[in-house]
Amino acid sequence: MTTTSLTSVADELRAHLDCGVLGPDDVAYDQARRVWNADIDRLPAAIVRCTSARDVSRTLTWCVAHDLPVTVRSGGHNLAGTSVADGAVLIDTALIDHVRIDTEARTVTVGAGCRWGDVDRPASELDIAVPAGVVSHTGVAGLTLGGGFGYLARQFGATVDWVQEIEVVVADGSVLRASSDEHADLFWALKGAGHNFGVATEFVFRYVDLPGLATVRQCLYGASDRKRLIERFAQWGPDAPANVGTYVRLLRAPEYWSQIPAAHRGEPILSVATVTYGDPADEPELTAGMFADVEPIWSSVRSIPHVTLQHATDDEFRYGVAHYWKHLFLKELTPEAIDTVIEQADAYPGRALNSSAFIAHQLMCPFEMIAGSRTPRDGSNDSTAGVGSLYSANIGADWEYPGEKAPLVAWAKAFDEAMRPYQGGTYVNFASEGGDDAAARAVYGTKYDRLVQVKQRYDAANVFARGLVDLTRHEEA
Repeated sequence: MTTTSLTSVADELRAHLDCGVLGPDDVAYDQARRVWNADIDRLPAAIVRCTSARDVSRTLTWCVAHDLPVTVRSGGHNLAGTSVADGAVLIDTALIDHVRIDTEARTVTVGAGCRWGDVDRPASELDIAVPAGVVSHTGVAGLTLGGGFGYLARQFGATVDWVQEIEVVVADGSVLRASSDEHADLFWALKGAGHNFGVATEFVFRYVDLPGLATVRQCLYGASDRKRLIERFAQWGPDAPANVGTYVRLLRAPEYWSQIPAAHRGEPILSVATVTYGDPADEPELTAGMFADVEPIWSSVRSIPHVTLQHATDDEFRYGVAHYWKHLFLKELTPEAIDTVIEQADAYPGRALNSSAFIAHQLMCPFEMIAGSRTPRDGSNDSTAGVGSLYSANIGADWEYPGEKAPLVAWAKAFDEAMRPYQGGTYVNFASEGGDDAAARAVYGTKYDRLVQVKQRYDAANVFARGLVDLTRHEEA
């Protein structure tokens, strides 16, 4: 830091900028610094409420000139809380929140401050969608820059597959439009490792026509049926029709789930859910193979619009809960891997934090798996690593009170270590901790060297140093 002290950062930024600036003495500061993961409690020097790419550029160049670190927040959903840091200037793009749909060009232009619900709601009126995540208050920018996948992924691919152009402010303050025709190397890097390269301020997506209603079938099973059903999931899920997504979740049933038999309350159970797009009349036949021959302890089927599905578990993944997650792309699900999953999930030291007595198809739980497809996804046009794998799995530790944290984090790390023999990468959007050069190599694999080259071209000084992995300390392997 040069001539500017932390106590004067907000005042000096106010004198320099036209947009709003919050400092530690402002009434709104404490609320504005909060992010989705309640475990993150950090005190930025100032929060700049940008309304345009110009605001972002002016803020960034001023901070670089004064040797002040910066972080970037759009939706604030990042698990590791990389959008806020003690003593840094938080560049907040939440007010860049426009959504424009062009039906002739078949595009949706989205400001970086939007949440996915801001996109899904107007899109639903036209029966269209941008393939994205599964919680409507997730930020568009963060999810996209990490790859992005959700309910429509098996049918249409990752979110980055639908990005046409990204407006981004790079380290020297330049405002660029990155696409396959302009700054193509940066465009490639932004689609998967984008948190390391600049401040995205606008996205242009192509959209898809919605393939009908979403029929959600969910069955809960007792502990004795878990291995048999996970083995079936391992075989059936990746071969299911493209319009069918399959999800399994291991948890201890909350005592207050009065819908299930009393003998299973407070006991380990398995949730199996399918989401099928299309004519609801076709769904029973399409999903029968997953649910045949095993009697559930509870079941539900409902057909709803895509926009309803996208909002259905917002409260389940509400603000105010603390999280520590480990994500795994799995190469295989052997009998040994399944035994490990059940043993580790049963050792969960936490408690159910489900938002209500409503049994959601998507819920916070110790372990979940999502079936991919046996047809490999073409990831050559982006920097994603692992998106489109055969199985995606998440180890989830969630708590409300600080005293619950330590055993839960230790459990999640031990579970992750136990699954290492079966792991084939990780999804950066679900990582709770950052990493160094070695971690970056592990995450991005063969794409690492190319990412380092792009980093050197656009951010050699590592202004954007708050990414989850380090792309600057490049050493020959």
